[in-house]
Amino acid sequence: MKKLSIQQEFEHPLQTLLEAREERYKRLDKFPELKNVRVVSETREGELLKQVREISIADSLPPIIATLLPAGADHLLESSEFDAREHLHTFRVTPGGHDQIFLIKGESRYYSTGENASGRSYEIDITSKAFLVGPVVENAIAEVYAKNLEKDRRSILHFIELLKEEGRTAAG
Repeated sequence: MKKLSIQQEFEHPLQTLLEAREERYKRLDKFPELKNVRVVSETREGELLKQVREISIADSLPPIIATLLPAGADHLLESSEFDAREHLHTFRVTPGGHDQIFLIKGESRYYSTGENASGRSYEIDITSKAFLVGPVVENAIAEVYAKNLEKDRRSILHFIELLKEEGRTAAG
């Protein structure tokens, strides 16, 4: 199992970060970097937001992983829950919805670090059942996932700027 821990800081209030986290998926036309994401289902149960998203990975697959995936598994299926009270996002990601090749499980917590500052932390476990090359697969996925989380951070910052232009958020 490969463990990945990532901390990201934002010079914006927590409420602004949380709004950007959720709302940008409703305006995918403004975010070409999210073009590979499709919300399959979304339900709310009180303060709990449950989502299933499909993420196309055909263009970003490391060769070691592409050779292991069965036909048609060129997308990831992410099942997640976001608890608005705790600002906690738990998720499970598998290729094509099956965990026979690899499984990504994790959580991210959103928190305030001051009046106009916030952050998020990720704790992620990556496991692969690929015979003989499991550790190589886990390391490759960890590398791609870390890069994608940085892209996601930039996407959130871009959305916060759009919200500011629209006058919908506090200055941060």
